[in-house]
Amino acid sequence: MLDRLILSVAMAVTGWNGLFPEPPAVQGPLTTKQLKQKAKERQLSAICQRKKGQKQSKTVKRMCERWERQQNG
Repeated sequence: MLDRLILSVAMAVTGWNGLFPEPPAVQGPLTTKQLKQKAKERQLSAICQRKKGQKQSKTVKRMCERWERQQNG
């Protein structure tokens, strides 16, 4: 009888933890370096997507080629 009680308590605890897992850790706010990097990526993607049909300087073409390679793999 005691072994059934111990088994049922163990199963209840395991089930309770399975139903209600720990909430994921919340990431803190981004650092200034991360914010700057994110803004640069956003600007670069906007430039490369917008300028596809228009004339591009050699620098912009190289920059966009590098960005596309980085995005694809």
